[in-house]
Amino acid sequence: MKAILIKQKGDPDNLIMEEYRKPVSREGFVLIQIKAFGLNKAEIYMRKGEWEETSDIIGIECVGIVAEDLSGEFEKGQQVAAFVGGMARSLNGSYAEYTLVPKTNLLPFRSGLPWNELAAIPETYATAWAILNWCLEVQPGEKILVRGGTSSLGMACIILGRQKGLHVIATSRSEKKLALLKEIGAQDTFVDRGKIGEELSRAYPEGIDKVVELLGNSTLLDSFRPVRAKGAVCVAGFLGGLMPIEKFQPIFEIPNSIRLSTLASAFSFGQKGFEFSKIPLQKIITDIEEKRIPNILRKTFRAEDIREAHRLVETNEVNGKVVMVW
Repeated sequence: MKAILIKQKGDPDNLIMEEYRKPVSREGFVLIQIKAFGLNKAEIYMRKGEWEETSDIIGIECVGIVAEDLSGEFEKGQQVAAFVGGMARSLNGSYAEYTLVPKTNLLPFRSGLPWNELAAIPETYATAWAILNWCLEVQPGEKILVRGGTSSLGMACIILGRQKGLHVIATSRSEKKLALLKEIGAQDTFVDRGKIGEELSRAYPEGIDKVVELLGNSTLLDSFRPVRAKGAVCVAGFLGGLMPIEKFQPIFEIPNSIRLSTLASAFSFGQKGFEFSKIPLQKIITDIEEKRIPNILRKTFRAEDIREAHRLVETNEVNGKVVMVW
């Protein structure tokens, strides 16, 4: 099969397409013929060597069809999505024509959407759904702040949050992108230059109920400021960089009664309490197909144009999902 490999850690020119041995089916696993896959910031870090050890083939998500399932549980040709749960780390990932993943990693679905549109959905929307429902346990009518709203994950959080009846507040570091946040459903928007906690406290004196923190350590302490007593914050990204919070003292720096949680999809999905089977992917796909909620696909490339796609993702100017098709 064809696969995209990393010649050596570094810039996009080190991504090369070569012949690679096709996976062989085995019990407990399903062989997928990949039709398309989404690009993620995690793969940028993997390519650069800024991530932990990776498998030969990176890529943390894909959509395709079942090529073979020895157990017969999945029919040949069944549409499926696979994401994280070891992909690109302990298992070869999605930058290839075929991948072999555990049955527990698969979510079957049925849809008439084209493959590139389907590829923009799984990991991003599943992660957004998990943040809102598993980590923050949001309730209709609550005020939620999405910090990093123009990222793919931020956009999905805004869209699903509005669908669930939340009052969504979203931020971007660029004033010109605030219109996009409004377009996808944010009721209130703010320019984020790293310190907005005080401004939000003035705007919402009763406090914000929940926060999706996608910038990470660089803004986390500031994100606590506008949260009401017994509110909650979920850290689910590091768009602001990987530097740790120096001399972090939780008992002094997390306001009393505020609940802090994290979600790293690469390490949580598939674990106890975060089972793939509980994610309503079919509903999300159907809602997109029937235009109840928008997709966030922005650009489609052929697999052989992976270098160009990586360069685009690194600009942080996509404002949506970049996908590759075979």
